[in-house]
Amino acid sequence: MKISIVVNATPRATGLAADLPLEDAVALAAKVGYDGVELAVGDPRDLDVGTVRQTLSMYGMGVPAIGTGAAYRQGLSLAHADGSRRAGAIERLKDHVDVGAELGAAVIVGLIRGRTADGLPPREGLARISEGLQEVAGYAARQGVRLFLEPINRYETDLLNTVSDALTTAREAGENVGLLVDTFHMNIEDSSIARAIRDAAPRIWHVHVADSNRRAPGAGHIDFGEVIEALKDIGYQGYVSGEMIMEPDAPAAFSALYSHLAPMIARYICEAGADHSGGR
Repeated sequence: MKISIVVNATPRATGLAADLPLEDAVALAAKVGYDGVELAVGDPRDLDVGTVRQTLSMYGMGVPAIGTGAAYRQGLSLAHADGSRRAGAIERLKDHVDVGAELGAAVIVGLIRGRTADGLPPREGLARISEGLQEVAGYAARQGVRLFLEPINRYETDLLNTVSDALTTAREAGENVGLLVDTFHMNIEDSSIARAIRDAAPRIWHVHVADSNRRAPGAGHIDFGEVIEALKDIGYQGYVSGEMIMEPDAPAAFSALYSHLAPMIARYICEAGADHSGGR
């Protein structure tokens, strides 16, 4: 299990990342001890992939995933009543897939899936999401890229809120579509974060962490020991990635997340090694 944190690869792609130039954010993550950075990308056409790759290589950082959330703020949605907006969302996701193929990263399908406020009733909206996901999944599969579908809480969307809801859609979309589970959203939507994780294995391919107040782990009431234990139980080997409010500032938030989770993950790795060796 590795630790990463969300950074903006294009300016202000998300408010849940440090408001820093990419190289500064990557350098800070490396200094604190992170294994990788998750890239929040607005329009992939604005991204100089060669420069990004060079920066990552300079600091020895992996890239587990690429975020797509800015697309929804730009009016693109898989569940939109306007077919041109749906088509635009599909094409934008394919552009992200192209970047993912170059960087060896998966692509997140979060709020770009849309909500009923985009003009379609729930059943039709879900049908359009499934159709769009299947098309993008086919395109991504041909490039060896995986998609991470993220359940999001009811206050941000009314489509695919719980882990079980998203799991059904992911399975229907394709073999290269898995789940990104986020502790902040699960704390709102799932009665037990640990049970939701165990029930969705082995389709959990990426994990976002933020506490109940969307700040760094340790700032709220989520028991991250239970979260890491559940991930250990399902044999999770991917990244645990911080997506959170950067308060009081980026250096403090980066350090707070890492200092809270790194000892738990180190213990998990040690215990997993002991189990593998028969306890010797």
